[in-house]
Amino acid sequence: MDKSNTRIALFFGITLIWSLLWFSQKHLLTNILGDIPSFAVLFLGWVPALGLFIGSLLLRKKLDKKKTSIAGNNLRYSAVIISIPILCLTIIGVKNNFGIQMNLFGAFIGVFTMIYAFLEEFGWRGYLQEELTPKFNKWVAYVITGFTWYIWHWYFLREGNDAKFFMIPILIVASIGIGEIAKSTRSILICTALHGIVNILFIYSIISNQLSSAQKAIILVISLAIWIPIIRKLEKQNTAINQN
Repeated sequence: MDKSNTRIALFFGITLIWSLLWFSQKHLLTNILGDIPSFAVLFLGWVPALGLFIGSLLLRKKLDKKKTSIAGNNLRYSAVIISIPILCLTIIGVKNNFGIQMNLFGAFIGVFTMIYAFLEEFGWRGYLQEELTPKFNKWVAYVITGFTWYIWHWYFLREGNDAKFFMIPILIVASIGIGEIAKSTRSILICTALHGIVNILFIYSIISNQLSSAQKAIILVISLAIWIPIIRKLEKQNTAINQN
């Protein structure tokens, strides 16, 4: 059996079973930990992403060639890109029920969200896309990654057994967009920023429900205004590197 096929099978086994156990049995753990302050319970949300990260970390070491790295070819630019949404949340502030000052909580929840997004992106773009691209053309790799991303969430085991089939095309489109950025910038941190800002603006109710439409627009406009020229510059740098 081809070693890459074995690695892919292990990836599916490790990450999907881990997340399946979490989403199907989460209620047992939350019942046991019911006395833990709700602020600390936030960190339980990292459990499925940690399984994805650990499995990917172990398997990524076996890859012969790695086109992406944590910061790509420019740590400074990657750090700037991922820090912009965090700074925006820090300045705007995020209301919360934990009794934490708004700006301080904005900084915390911004970092928290980006760490979660990084754990996911290390798996999707840092490992799976890297593994699939040599075997298939990039579009097939993106579709497989997006569909696996959907399965990994096990929506039909959550929130009233709603399968949320509409998320399949959304996650495939997201895999195409973020996948192209991973390919052109080679930076997992930049992919993390793209993933994270979607979570901030639309997915994580603990943040998105506390932000007005105007505040969301400000975060998005400021981020894109800074990101686009930096990403274009990185793409040109990587193109020059490839030609040498």
